[in-house]
Amino acid sequence: MAKFKPIKKNPGDVIRSEDWNKMQDDLKADLERIEDNVSRLAETTTLTGLESSTGKSFSLVDVVPGEKGSYESPVMGLITKQWCLPGGDTGEICRFGIMSNLDVFQYWAGAEGGDKKALEISLEYMDGTTSSFSGLFIHERGRLRPTGEANPYLEYLLAPNERVWYKYQVANPSPDKEVRYVSFKNGLAGCTPRIGNVIHIITKVRILKS
Repeated sequence: MAKFKPIKKNPGDVIRSEDWNKMQDDLKADLERIEDNVSRLAETTTLTGLESSTGKSFSLVDVVPGEKGSYESPVMGLITKQWCLPGGDTGEICRFGIMSNLDVFQYWAGAEGGDKKALEISLEYMDGTTSSFSGLFIHERGRLRPTGEANPYLEYLLAPNERVWYKYQVANPSPDKEVRYVSFKNGLAGCTPRIGNVIHIITKVRILKS
């Protein structure tokens, strides 16, 4: 921001219109820059140890029925538990209570028999409405995959045996509504997505309008 240089006037002096207009234009530009900077600010909240009333949970060292190996580590990052439907069954994997406004949320996932568009996500708002996302690509958890263009992941966690957790994100289409629940479903038989018990919520700072 340019250093402010005040224009000094004596009592009774008449201000020229071009001076006044320049002051107004400079002030408007400064306020727009401030508003733009504030609009870029965001708060991130991490929810850990999440529990679900639906689905089945397993520790990271459990071998899920129908699979050949675990993550061989009880903790990976902040993840301590996985929710999945064994054997590639379809249906609701888990449902986490959020109770928050959010612009973006990030989740940890991976799939046995992955590299498929298998995951479905629903946001349920406090007013009873929902937003849904279907056919989300989930990378294979058995070995690290390139992020690709279909539902690219942001980060990954690698277990001692090289099994992987991927962090994905979804933008909330109704950020002004408070989210009550986020639910995850498997929509493709034979693929076994798993969801970690950690959610990251990103909320933009909003400017109050007068």
